[in-house]
Order: sequence, then C-alpha cells, then structure tokens
Amino acid sequence: MIGLLHSVSFKAMGTTCGLSVTGLPGDAIRARGALGAGQVEVQACERALSRFDPASDLSRMNRHAGEWVGVDARLADALRVAVLARTATGGRFDPTILPALLAAGYDRTFEELEKRPPRPHADWRAGAEIEIAPDAFVRVEQGAMVDLGGIGKGFAASRALLAMREAWGALPGALVDLGGDIAVWGKPPERGPWRIAVADPGCPDVTLGVLDLEDAAVATSGRSARRFGPGRALHHLIDPRTGAPAVAGPLSVTVVARDAAWAEAHATALAISELDETRAHVAGHPGLSALLVSDDGPLEQIGPLPFEPARVFAEAAR
Repeated sequence: MIGLLHSVSFKAMGTTCGLSVTGLPGDAIRARGALGAGQVEVQACERALSRFDPASDLSRMNRHAGEWVGVDARLADALRVAVLARTATGGRFDPTILPALLAAGYDRTFEELEKRPPRPHADWRAGAEIEIAPDAFVRVEQGAMVDLGGIGKGFAASRALLAMREAWGALPGALVDLGGDIAVWGKPPERGPWRIAVADPGCPDVTLGVLDLEDAAVATSGRSARRFGPGRALHHLIDPRTGAPAVAGPLSVTVVARDAAWAEAHATALAISELDETRAHVAGHPGLSALLVSDDGPLEQIGPLPFEPARVFAEAAR
C-alpha cells in the first residue's frame, strides 16, 4: 500500500528545517511523536553546537580555550567526528577555522550580516589541538576557537533521524532536511529510493537532476551561496592552507555519503579543491561520491553517484 508523508517544518540552527516520516492515515499519532522527537533533538543540538548562542556549550568551550570544560555529550561526539574528518580530508576541513572566518567578516548569522569592507585575515595556525575525554570533558588549544556550523547541521540531521527511529520502532521511512543537509532512511511513501533534487547553483529554480538515495546522506557546499559584504564579494569558505576565503574549487559540490556529518565535512573540503584533488580524494574514500558544478563546463560525476541528469528523466516523462 502506498503511504503518506507526515511532515513538520521549523527554524533552527540558522536555517529552515524539515522532518518527514512515511506512514498511513491511521499513523498520525505515531508520526507526530516521531517528528516531535526529531525536532527536540535538532533543538538540543543547536543549544550544544551553535557558535551564535553565547550560552551554548561550544561558545563556553571557546571562551575557556586552554581549559577542560564539561559539556553535553552531543558536543563531545560532534568534536570527535570533526577531528576524524580533519584527518580524513588532509586538513582541508578544519573545525578550528573560526578565527580566520571571523576575520573575513563572518561574525554573525547570515540573516544579521551587514555590509562591511573586508578585514585583515587572522594570524592563526591550522590544526589546533582538540582533546575529548571519555566523560564529555573537552579542551581546545589556548588561542584557538572551533566552528561546527556545517558539520554541526549534518551531525544534527543524523541525530534527528535516529531519534525519530527510536520514537517509533516500526517507522517505515524518514527524511531530515536541515537547510540542505539531508539524511534519509527506510522507504518513502511511493517505495523505491528517496528522490532528492539537485538545484543549479546559478539558478536555484532549475533542477540539474535527481539523486536516488537509500539509507544515505547528502550535503552541498560551494561559493555560490552564503555570500556577504559589499557586492556580495565575500564568502564563507576559508581555505585552511591560507586562512583566507578560498579561490580554488567548483561553483558547488554535492557529496553523498552514509552519514550527514561526514557528507558535510567532505563537501566543505572538496569545495576548496582542484578537480584532480577531488578525483583522488573520492577514489581514496570508497563510501563517497560527488557531483561538481563548475563556473563553465559540464557536470562532473565522481564515484558511484546515484544521479539522474535532468535530461534523462525529462525524456522519460515524454
């Protein structure tokens, strides 16, 4: 039997969040319970991981850099993932990028950013030490600060998916979308895979194609979005190798992985990488695949990407 999609939308983590679960008309109460559990988890992650909330555990850790600080287990777990991702990306993703990001002008949410001239780049060192003790005590190196913006959304997406599954043991399927960081599990109402549209970064109303996902996650990063400053000349992608906004990289890159935090971290790394670097990186990580959109040129599909270009399904619909 074809089911229904029960959904909820709310604001959190500086973006619009959407949660959906598959069910039948008689599953409305169970669906609401699962969706509520997912929303509570996203909000708990925001309280732990947001650098824009001075009361968050992340902000408290940054203020006490050089000291051991007791934090919510969510922050400790997210930091573990971030440190692993820094190693896996060869430092092209670095959670201690915050001083350089602030120096570039990104010192508040994008909704609050005002026009301003570019600032000098911070005098900072990549790869600052992050220590995590088993009892959820953490320490960031003195003089360093951590930002978990993108990977934090991916982490929260995976946590919300798990919370919904735990709240409804017979959950047929679920989708979490935190501002484009997407995690799916189980089956959608029409069965088959979850079909996720990929937008053209130069024209968001145009669809480049569709990803067919099963128990997977997807994240997109690039220079086309989250621009600010005079003439929108600045962007949020800092190259840890220089401490400055990245110059190299595609217009956008979409990464598919098993976990949303992992997809987000690798998307960030590949968004500041040359094409040859990206090909080598994906080849070295069998669980990854990527779709690159360049400023001028064809789409580049790397790895076993479950992607149908727009022309394929447009012709099939005739």
